[in-house]
Amino acid sequence: MTRALGRLLVLLLAVLVLVVCVVPLAQTINTAFYAETAYGLSTARSVAALLTVYTTGEYLGDLVEALILSVIVTILSLSLSVTMAFIMARARLRLAGLLDILIIAPMFLSPFTGLIAWIVLASEETGFVNMAWRGVFGDGDALVNIWSYTGVVWVMALFFTPFAYLFTVNPLRSMDASLEEAARTAGASPLRSILHITLPMMVPAIFGAGMLIFVLAAEMYTIPGIIGATAGFTTLPYQIYLDTTVSPVHLARAASGGTILLWVTLVGIMIQRRVTRRSERYVTIGGKGHRSRPIDLGSWRWAAYGLTWGYIICSVLLPMGALLVYSLMKYSSGRLGADVFSLVHYRNLFSLQATREALGNTLLLGILSGTICAALGTLISFLELRTKGLLIIAVAFLAVLPVAVPGLVYGIGLSRTYLRTPLYGTIWVLLLAYIAKFLPYAIVVARTGIMQIGRELEESARTCGANPARVLARITLPLLKATLVSVLFFVMLMSIKELSASVLLYSERGPILSVLIWSYMDSGNFQFAAAIGVIQSVIMVALVLVTRLIFHVRIEGPLAR
Repeated sequence: MTRALGRLLVLLLAVLVLVVCVVPLAQTINTAFYAETAYGLSTARSVAALLTVYTTGEYLGDLVEALILSVIVTILSLSLSVTMAFIMARARLRLAGLLDILIIAPMFLSPFTGLIAWIVLASEETGFVNMAWRGVFGDGDALVNIWSYTGVVWVMALFFTPFAYLFTVNPLRSMDASLEEAARTAGASPLRSILHITLPMMVPAIFGAGMLIFVLAAEMYTIPGIIGATAGFTTLPYQIYLDTTVSPVHLARAASGGTILLWVTLVGIMIQRRVTRRSERYVTIGGKGHRSRPIDLGSWRWAAYGLTWGYIICSVLLPMGALLVYSLMKYSSGRLGADVFSLVHYRNLFSLQATREALGNTLLLGILSGTICAALGTLISFLELRTKGLLIIAVAFLAVLPVAVPGLVYGIGLSRTYLRTPLYGTIWVLLLAYIAKFLPYAIVVARTGIMQIGRELEESARTCGANPARVLARITLPLLKATLVSVLFFVMLMSIKELSASVLLYSERGPILSVLIWSYMDSGNFQFAAAIGVIQSVIMVALVLVTRLIFHVRIEGPLAR
């Protein structure tokens, strides 16, 4: 690779990142400065929408609802995930390998699909849990009710917990345990050493997990939207969704609301960087590190088993079982009998053209977005770390910027950017959205993998006459196999269940599974939505199994690092 070719490659990457990542965000902000009419945006400039969103009680109240919900979900998810991470990394448990896999299993399911399952389980009148409760105790009152604020928190916390678990369990396993051992030698109990030694060292990982969950919860409108309409509350993301889809459309207000979510996320990132700005205080892997001796929990092991298996039952076994049963029911019923069950929804699913197209489009988008993000993320990270040019550093920074932007915001920007182009209303605009949304994860994970490869390996190859391209192909990429495969399938899985941006860019010309589930849920056809959810979940689980069998790679390891 010549110097001129390298510069051309960096320029092409810069143009690509500007078009895919920066322009839609700029277009969103630009949309907020237009006047609105009864038929859409006016050509006149105005700050009326910004004033409405930033100063009126309606939108500020929705913002407060979203922030409170995000904080509650983040605290609960972190508490549960960090506790289970300590148990799995530090305690001596049987079937630890199986438990480890099952704890992260909900990450490969859609939270919205989980909502359908918990509606089936915990609806006040027809929920399976309440039916079983009345059958045993004969009590007319419901034991649980998913159609409540508590129900929203419950479902979101269950399905965000695996992300925080990944962020914390691997750093715990690789942590230099000498300080803990010294504390125990000095007479400190295991609990005291964890609270005063281990937990403070985990601040970066915990803050990183908290930020990810907070951003995901703050931009989610599906679960708060479906349940909130019944429970009597509205969050800002759902209000943005209504402003962009319900007539009369208020695009300027929606864009203004998106900027609020953007500011919230950026403030959170600044707080995280300030807390973790002295990285040397949190070094967890040293040159002489060693694994800690597993803690014998004694009688407390039953509590540990109860917590982990309780979570697995509530987030994996019960939802998947309920979803499958419900998808086989012809209609909602307070009883289960042979006359209620049928394969009609699955026959319709594979006979309808829209669902067949959605299945093909979903797989195509997942494969393309995963491949492109893995390739671009690796290339950008490699050039940034190995060339140190100012332009590639700027490209890497701009490419990671979408991590701070909710999917709704990018959806608005992309729809405005490509409104008058042939891409609008096709699956290709969805592909651009997925690349923009998931490229930051690919860059961060690939960057970590490249940093772990010693420069002396590449320098030795160059000393023997290999050019940079040959070094990348013969040295760097083979050593990055696990990282590349992890990024590829992570992006594929996230693309398959992505909804926040998809619902704004979706059209009948390019149906996808996640939006079909939302559409059928919104129209009240829960059984058919459940059948599509089962197919979607089977696809994602199959991808994970294929990854392990063919590539012999555990995707959770590189992603957690």
